[in-house]
Amino acid sequence: PLAGLDGKKVTSREIRARLEREIKSNISISVHDTDESTRFLVDARGSMQIAVLLETMRREGYEVLVSRPTVLYKEIDGKRNEPFEQIWVEVPESHLGTVMETLSKRLAKISNIEHHTAGVTVTAEIPTRGLIGFESDLVTLTSGNGVMSHSFLEYRPYSGDLVTRQTGTLVSMEKGTSMAYALDVLQARGRLFVAPGDEVYGGQVIGENPRRDDLPVNPTKAKHLDNMRSSGADKAIL
Repeated sequence: PLAGLDGKKVTSREIRARLEREIKSNISISVHDTDESTRFLVDARGSMQIAVLLETMRREGYEVLVSRPTVLYKEIDGKRNEPFEQIWVEVPESHLGTVMETLSKRLAKISNIEHHTAGVTVTAEIPTRGLIGFESDLVTLTSGNGVMSHSFLEYRPYSGDLVTRQTGTLVSMEKGTSMAYALDVLQARGRLFVAPGDEVYGGQVIGENPRRDDLPVNPTKAKHLDNMRSSGADKAIL
């Protein structure tokens, strides 16, 4: 519903030409056609490289819709193999339990735990797909005190299904402009992805619900006008 409102270059021909220019100067990126002429498969060395490319294209006036990143599988001896990485996580000791529980849910195998004066360093081997989204979870779980680094290890047999979503969503019921009055109430329900003044549409995911279910909300609701000044009129949307 909001397609074509942010960028001037929105056709698949323009996007394809831009990607072809990118692969001429960036050997670590490759572009493949799909069954649909309007969709392209972009391979890169990591999600950060994709993010840099997308931000560069956005500043150049391109508008694209991006799906969730996936890893590259390989067939070895007739079996599906996936990339594994070694990860080092340094956290305060008070957050060790929740971080290890999260790593376990992401199919990580702990290989070493080292205690030191600054906290605890956890070393683990984890499927690359288990790392997708983990960095933001680490920041939330440790209140910004967690640090992580990782490097490619090897390809190993597929390690099974992974539950990627532990939370639900806040879904907009209405189309219109998001209002500060409504978002001030909704921010207590979860983490918001939109700010006051953003255009939203019905069915759009505007936030994250701590519970597993999806919650329909109305971010376009405006405050009823009267001649009384409320005590929370100047509160900021966090």
